[in-house]
Amino acid sequence: MKLVLGILALVVFVIIVVLTTTSKAIKTNSIEVNLPGQGAVLGSYDETLWTKQKFLSFRGIPYAESPSGKLRFQPPTKRTAWQKTFDARNFGKRCPVITTVSKLNATKLKEDLEDCLNLSVYTKSLEAKLPVMFYIYGGGFYNGSASDHPPHHLLEKDIVLVVPQYRIGALGWLTTLTEQMPGNAPVMDLLFALSWVQEYIHVFGGDPAQVMIVGQSAGAVMSGALLLSPKTPEGHFKRSIVQSASILAPWAINRTPLEQAKRICEALKCSLCNNLLKQHKCLRKANVLDLLRVTTEESFSPVINDILGVLPAEPKTLLDNLNRTVPLMAGFTKHDGSFVLATLYDSLVALYGSISKLTVRKFANTLIDLGKDSTGLSRNLLLHMLFERELLDTNNHTAAWPAYFDIANTIAIKSPVVAYVNGLQRISATPFYAYTFDYAGEHTRFGYEFGNSQYPFEGGIHHSNDNIYLFATHHLNANDTQIAKKMVDLWYSFAVHGEPRAEDQPMLNIKPMETESGPYFHINKEINLGYDILSELTVTVNDPDSHKLIRMPAS
Repeated sequence: MKLVLGILALVVFVIIVVLTTTSKAIKTNSIEVNLPGQGAVLGSYDETLWTKQKFLSFRGIPYAESPSGKLRFQPPTKRTAWQKTFDARNFGKRCPVITTVSKLNATKLKEDLEDCLNLSVYTKSLEAKLPVMFYIYGGGFYNGSASDHPPHHLLEKDIVLVVPQYRIGALGWLTTLTEQMPGNAPVMDLLFALSWVQEYIHVFGGDPAQVMIVGQSAGAVMSGALLLSPKTPEGHFKRSIVQSASILAPWAINRTPLEQAKRICEALKCSLCNNLLKQHKCLRKANVLDLLRVTTEESFSPVINDILGVLPAEPKTLLDNLNRTVPLMAGFTKHDGSFVLATLYDSLVALYGSISKLTVRKFANTLIDLGKDSTGLSRNLLLHMLFERELLDTNNHTAAWPAYFDIANTIAIKSPVVAYVNGLQRISATPFYAYTFDYAGEHTRFGYEFGNSQYPFEGGIHHSNDNIYLFATHHLNANDTQIAKKMVDLWYSFAVHGEPRAEDQPMLNIKPMETESGPYFHINKEINLGYDILSELTVTVNDPDSHKLIRMPAS
């Protein structure tokens, strides 16, 4: 018996030692800060990838109340102060998307899935006064989260990085343009998060007077909405970087929100969907999973003339009448529209079984129609500029792929980005920089969700490939790491100095655009200057290596 008691005593002693040691380890790897009027927040330590510099990480800090129940579709409201220390060592809930919610068990599905309005803050020092990057991720307005954007590249520089989450998909964008469902809730989420930054970022060593918003893809559209919206307070951000989209893109605005709300109401099998109040009741009370399931084929984006005046007119009208601007850097990847090409290919194969049943002209016109140009100017110019006449009425799609690439690039991304920069140029002498990302690295985001083996073409320097180098999502080889360091240099120097610089090319002088054509710059192993950005609209057909984009059928 004594032996047994002795063994038990020893076990208890070991457990106490382990628990004490573990507690100390947790405590020494954690740091607590206080947000005045809100509560204490517990963060953790991390380190950068290349030089192993220590930084502080605060993940999933709530900046607004959960937009669930009566708050669904409503503007965000301030989070109630918390009494206990909020544990921000792990990411908060990501905003609901079908690919994640459909995998949850019954217990998880009963949680408040909409409580996702949180942000992550990464900083080197709590005592500093560092420039702030406010990063708005893309995801087609239906996907994305802070956890998808590891900060271990950008935190090599002395910045504070803030990654806010905002409502996406039906839970964010559905609107009846009424007080019950006013519209543009995700834009209001970001405005609310920017206000949070103004109030609290000093606690994390950030300077609220040096905030730069960075948006990619749908996030770039959102950054445009923030710049153009009369609801954005003066001084909430000082600079802007726009990656691979603009609010002038044909897909950036939902032209039929009322029809969409009615369609989704009916898909949920609600009654009296012709009545706006009944629609609201149906959509507000809908189960999250049910709502996501019936909207998998829907497209979402901002609306104009929302009830709260976030976007009270067409983006082009707001741009022409804008009375403020900020220094801006905007650009795209070399083959930025290949995701559009892939989406269209999938839909045409589903419809016809094979694109061999279509002529080149039919395929090209279907692509061009995505631009929604009612004048015919786009169709006439693109067909004339990109195709040999003899090719148009054949079924030789193999020869046409380079032209298809340029149509998709131009309509979806490149022309809207150039138009956005040019529109700002016309109203302001503020410096505007333009770039193209031309580096072909080891990794690609082409088909990252569902694979890409079904396509008869490669993705090229694909949409969002540039983000591989800004965020630590992939293991990079030596060459790719050098590009990542160059990208971080450019983004950091623009945040701090308002002009892009690269440490490994100290003599390079990148100038802002002087005319609608340029100059602009190419991001590659070496940064090179260009002088006619419109040449990027035909970059694939004029590329002697464009044949490398075409996958030859197996023999």
